[in-house]
Amino acid sequence: MSSLLLQSLTERLFAAIPMARVMGVEVVAWDGRALLLGAPLAPNHNDKGTGFAGSLATLATLAGWALATLLAEKLAGPCQVAIFESELRYLRPVTGDFTARCTVPDEVACERLSTTLRARGRGRVALTVEVLQGDEVKVNFRGRYAVWKADQRQAED
Repeated sequence: MSSLLLQSLTERLFAAIPMARVMGVEVVAWDGRALLLGAPLAPNHNDKGTGFAGSLATLATLAGWALATLLAEKLAGPCQVAIFESELRYLRPVTGDFTARCTVPDEVACERLSTTLRARGRGRVALTVEVLQGDEVKVNFRGRYAVWKADQRQAED
């Protein structure tokens, strides 16, 4: 993917979620199957000098939100996305710059989302994210995201 497209996705993330800029988040890679966001440790550390749990959770949440947005737009055009449930497991301390990797769910989940977006104008998708330092997984995240077409108001299930 071109650096211009990655920068465009980063700027889009900053416009949608201003905190991403403060954290120093950047879109590192997007190949249509996996999205990789990166963040430096410097503005995201705690009193122990390791990755602040809130920053790690935020980067994971952002990776899922961004991937859900890209996926929904591919399936149904402009959409809104919001997380409604998440679970995190902190495995090891983060001692350097870190990334969050989120992959497109399996074909069944994508088809289910596509079908519900077409039929009801809204749907849900579950995504997993790994927060890594280098190649080592430091945090496991699972998030469930609500998706609805941009021309509709968010509806309660």
